[in-house]
Amino acid sequence: MQHVVGTWVQLIYVDSKQQVSIRDVRVLAVGEKRLLAYCDTAKAVRTFMLDRIVDMEGLKWRLNAKPQKQQQA
Repeated sequence: MQHVVGTWVQLIYVDSKQQVSIRDVRVLAVGEKRLLAYCDTAKAVRTFMLDRIVDMEGLKWRLNAKPQKQQQA
C-alpha cells in the first residue's frame, strides 16, 4: 500500500461506531495497521485504521492538488 503515499484517494470508511463515511484524503504515510492522511472533509490530518477501510480509489482529478493550509485562530 506504500504506492499511495503522496496521492489523493477516496476512502469508504467505517468508524468504531459503525458509521460509514466517504472521505477524500491525501495519504501521508502507511503503517502496519494505520493510514495517516490529510482529510479534505475534516480539513485536518487524520488517522484511519486499515481494517476499517472498505474501499479505496485514486482521485485523478486531484492529482496535482495540494492540501489547503489551516487558518490560525
